[in-house]
Amino acid sequence: MHIHLFRNARRWDSCLVPIDDTTFGMILQFKVRLVRVEPNTRFFMGETFATGNGMLHDTYGHFHLDRWDDHEWENYKDRFVNVVQRHWSDKFILDPNKDWHVPRTTSPRNSATIQCGLSIQLVDSSSQAHQTYRIIHPRESTFRSYVEEFNRTGVFTHNDLEPHWNDRLTRIGSENHNVSFLQTTVNHEFGHTLGLNHVKGVGNSDANYGVTLSERENQMGMGGLLTPRHAQPWITRLRNHLIPQTHYDTTVSFRGRVASPQLIEYWDNDWRPAAPAAS
Repeated sequence: MHIHLFRNARRWDSCLVPIDDTTFGMILQFKVRLVRVEPNTRFFMGETFATGNGMLHDTYGHFHLDRWDDHEWENYKDRFVNVVQRHWSDKFILDPNKDWHVPRTTSPRNSATIQCGLSIQLVDSSSQAHQTYRIIHPRESTFRSYVEEFNRTGVFTHNDLEPHWNDRLTRIGSENHNVSFLQTTVNHEFGHTLGLNHVKGVGNSDANYGVTLSERENQMGMGGLLTPRHAQPWITRLRNHLIPQTHYDTTVSFRGRVASPQLIEYWDNDWRPAAPAAS
């Protein structure tokens, strides 16, 4: 197997570097521009636009824009990097289906695993950036933040770095329960930047965010639970780093797994304790 250590691309750069004889690190590297949207800012992104009169217009309504305080803006930028990296970096390990790596030592070929990392560098211009996000400060709380993966852009609000609760009817067994799910919007939207769709496919209908409890609690549903499926961006990117040299190499594949336990971040509001067994 021939290994390319570094690759550049429009959506993100990446590197695959050896950590030791049995472990590699695969890091997706993003250069991100965060654009500070003020009441007098003008921009047009399809059906989302502002004309500089203090209002933002969108499919879901009209929103009053407040000014950013300088300290608040700098804090937002720092926290954006920390929140996204903390959630997505070092959360997956890729396991090969067979031995594939021949270390430089005298060790035989082995089945080295790959640790999945993610890094974000903030840049000042769109020409430098892989992704450009506009950050608004609306008075209303009903704006629906979004990412346009194909345009490498998106619109977020000042509240999107905070976890928030969503209540949804959710199928548990044969019944529908009112369940509260905890999710941080920017982490869900960054999943779209990585190329991940909603848990039940492309679209913004309620069903696309899941129906059952396991679907709803998914990061690409209503919750924050990461699953092996979310390692797919790293697996896909490996094709640019691992170049088969033999037929044996072409039969090597990788499967993702979540690297550590996760918190349960939902609450079933209709849960009731089981009745005591009859004596």
